Amino acid sequence: MKVTILGIVTIFLVVWGNAVEGRDLSDEDSILETQLKTISKLAIKTIQTEYGDTYDCVHVYEQPSLDHPLLKHHVVQMRPSAALEKTLKASKMTTSLYSVNYNPVKIGLEDGCPIGTVPIRRTTKEDLIRTESDSPQPFFNDPALDATGNGYQYAGIVTRTDSGKVYHGAGARLDIYNPRAENEQISAAVIMVLAGPQGKRGGIRTGWMVNPHSYGDSRTRFFTSWTQENNGKADGCYDLTCPGFIQTSTLVPLGAPFSNVSQIGGVQYDASMLISKDPESGNWWLMILDDDKPIGYWPKTLFDSLSRGANAALWAGLVYSRSSDSPPMGSGVYQGGSFVHTCYMAQVVVGKPGDAKFSPPDADEVLVQQSRCYKAGDNSYVDENWLYRFLFGGPGGSRQSCK
Repeated sequence: MKVTILGIVTIFLVVWGNAVEGRDLSDEDSILETQLKTISKLAIKTIQTEYGDTYDCVHVYEQPSLDHPLLKHHVVQMRPSAALEKTLKASKMTTSLYSVNYNPVKIGLEDGCPIGTVPIRRTTKEDLIRTESDSPQPFFNDPALDATGNGYQYAGIVTRTDSGKVYHGAGARLDIYNPRAENEQISAAVIMVLAGPQGKRGGIRTGWMVNPHSYGDSRTRFFTSWTQENNGKADGCYDLTCPGFIQTSTLVPLGAPFSNVSQIGGVQYDASMLISKDPESGNWWLMILDDDKPIGYWPKTLFDSLSRGANAALWAGLVYSRSSDSPPMGSGVYQGGSFVHTCYMAQVVVGKPGDAKFSPPDADEVLVQQSRCYKAGDNSYVDENWLYRFLFGGPGGSRQSCK
């Protein structure tokens, strides 16, 4: 096991948008209205949740992601291939942790959308205003580099393949907390795969996130993001805020809040998530495995090197702050050895080169990364129930308060 303390991988870089000065407010309003009309689709059914979210059920072939220029003639893959489903059954990742203290969490819409339609979280004018103001955007760097700064901090583990070999996915069971994050802060737990040389790198992430700026509240939400670099520029976004991810689930929309969260020293709620490359289509599928829920996929045509496979995988806590004070990560405490006080990831698996199944990472290939106020540890293979697991988190705070 290797440990890096000096710096943590910066997988998202901050790209700040600059407002255009001197523009008339009526012009701004007109532009926003035009944007709303462009992304709005005909709703077959509308669902309003107890959390205040509105979801429009739109025809699967009318979803905004198919407006991406690379997906003009894309044929939607409604389910993972039989080959991928066979791989998942053989990989033993759907088992809960068998304890009254650990419970799979429920997520998604109670009734869902009609067959042939998918739920799309309705975008409001306020959402667009938040998106266009100064905000952290999903970008990243190479996890082999000691690239601290840009407001992001990590604590977790990373593995890399040998030259010429690729991973076909990564997954884990994520303990779900609700750490405090202010309007210009993020606190999250992420699984990520990435590939490609600098300037052409592609990445896919999923997990849970508290992001008041993007979502307009402080709830813990299921999130995704993707990026593809192209010579200094990048395509990609969170959830469905830009074309790209193809939603197929009628029940679980991206950005959905979790109904239950863990309590320090109390009952723990977790969810098993997986990013997997389909061996037949080459598309990258996103799944919540507890109820056998394929959520959707990123078409391989969105990516360069990642279309062939990943050369790195990462599991980590992530925080972002625009100021010098960072928010809590995970449960907000790091108590080594305690999986009911510290946030965990269990059943950590990776799709290794030459192996169709998913299996725990090899101990000698795992690099532990941690920085500032945040720690990761207790990482090891345990048994056939927990598989590989680790703890991560910390209270955050100012640079001066970090020990």
